[in-house]
Amino acid sequence: MGSSASKAALRATTNEPTEPEAKHLADLTQYINETNMSVEHLASVLSEKTGSSSWVVVFKALVTTHHLMVHGDERFIQHLASRNSLFTLHNFLDDSVIEGKMSL
Repeated sequence: MGSSASKAALRATTNEPTEPEAKHLADLTQYINETNMSVEHLASVLSEKTGSSSWVVVFKALVTTHHLMVHGDERFIQHLASRNSLFTLHNFLDDSVIEGKMSL
């Protein structure tokens, strides 16, 4: 099940400049609400995506995380709250386009 959730997370956070697909968000919500789902693994996958140099991928990872916080299992929120450095964006710099060269 972790493999399916990882694939859905990767598909939700592609570099295409569109919102995460509803199907992938629904799949992730279903996976995270299952008791045997590793919320730690899913949070790690999304956290890795926030390390991308593409603002699109970072934004989609944050949108996906927010979606799971709202619609997912409480365990996911508890895990995020217990990890104070899971999503660190202080070094984010999108150098893929001239308009994106701004630090957060």
